[in-house]
Amino acid sequence: MSDKIENTSDGIIFMPAKIEGPSPKPEAATIAALRVASTLNSAQLAGLLAGKKEKRVSGRAHEQLFRAAAERSGLDGSELIEYALAKVALEDNFADRLLGQTGTVSRDIDLEF
Repeated sequence: MSDKIENTSDGIIFMPAKIEGPSPKPEAATIAALRVASTLNSAQLAGLLAGKKEKRVSGRAHEQLFRAAAERSGLDGSELIEYALAKVALEDNFADRLLGQTGTVSRDIDLEF
């Protein structure tokens, strides 16, 4: 039995395979499935997956890039494209915000060094 991701009216649900015996360390495929489910759940909560799928996307991609993304995510075709779009749409720009903080602390603050 393998892990499954199911898209329901209540959201996107990750269903791990039944594990017999003690809990083993999560496998890479399980971690990838959790990452995909988390991203798609966040996209759904943000309203990005509401309504019907009407936008058709067609294009060419480098074979190695597509293969690597498919292997890492466990997705292929339209599901992979939707996941990639969700990742971009939900990007938090943490690095830009962190670097934008440079020089914002007053030199008069006692940092107790």
